[in-house]
Amino acid sequence: MSPSVPVAPRQPRCRRMARSEIIWGSGRIASSLEGAVSTFVELPPDQYSRTAFANFDAAATDFRIDNARALMWLSQLAYETGKPQTIDAVRNVWNFVSIFPFVEHKVDVTASFDTCGIWGERADAVLIAFAGTDPAVWETLATDFNIPRTPDTDTHAGFQAALDAVRTEIGQAIARSQQIHKPLFIAGHSLGAALAVLAAQFADSAGAAPRGVYGFGMPRAGGERFQMAYNNNARLGPVTYRLVHGLDVVARIPMSAIGFRHVGRELECASGQKFDPAAPLSALGSDAPEFSLGLAPTLISRIEGLLSGHVLSPPGPGTFGPLFKYLPQPIRDHLQDSYYNALA
Repeated sequence: MSPSVPVAPRQPRCRRMARSEIIWGSGRIASSLEGAVSTFVELPPDQYSRTAFANFDAAATDFRIDNARALMWLSQLAYETGKPQTIDAVRNVWNFVSIFPFVEHKVDVTASFDTCGIWGERADAVLIAFAGTDPAVWETLATDFNIPRTPDTDTHAGFQAALDAVRTEIGQAIARSQQIHKPLFIAGHSLGAALAVLAAQFADSAGAAPRGVYGFGMPRAGGERFQMAYNNNARLGPVTYRLVHGLDVVARIPMSAIGFRHVGRELECASGQKFDPAAPLSALGSDAPEFSLGLAPTLISRIEGLLSGHVLSPPGPGTFGPLFKYLPQPIRDHLQDSYYNALA
């Protein structure tokens, strides 16, 4: 067995990690944790798809719906940094050699964040996934609303600060990818999708361009200068895929009217429907979907429906899943299960 790789103590989402150790050979995670934890974004191990990576194709250099499905489930697992037992159980099912959770937390007048994610190794690839906004962790909301763009990179200041905090961990994944000569994939949901494209840009600058970048419900991560630099890079723009489910409001913000732009190519599906693997991706440079005041009638009609008891969203998984039916459609369409169900 390979020697264990110690991990410095971190403070995961609403849970303090007192001790953490990960073993390369088996990938087993041993942790002693204390404190409360948010359950808004977590799933029990038995609710994870056992076949998520069954058709994952690490050799694919173009968009694959099976890769999107695998990476959306990996993005869901990135929310479990406070649940090492869940990560370990799912790692075994998905045949990962190892999975390393990482958390960086900061509260500061200039930037507050709680960046959570995982990186792991399979026989065919090294993969990084970032968690998105946890409504029970105010630091992630502070990241979202820290929207000035940085003067040097033209990126969302909150997203950039959250990504910069985990460059060491990203660097470890890059180094492993280069060491074993396996392709690198990067993914994330919500805020995590924005971090994924910033991580992809960092990886490329380190000589490890990703094989594919998959974002689910991705907010706009920067301005026009950032968009042009990213999309004009043949190693990034063409291999970055944005999936948008239904009326997902997060995929429409920050608004282009205030100078933000999307990167990569987009694939949409209607609310409650499946992503069509035969549907064409958008052209590189597309800024869709736009935020529209047309969403307002949808929100109003949903509120009216809730009051009448006649119109409800689908319930969801996890502890708070039964309450999801009361969410407005543009928010319900954004949740993790809306994406992995649309990729089933």
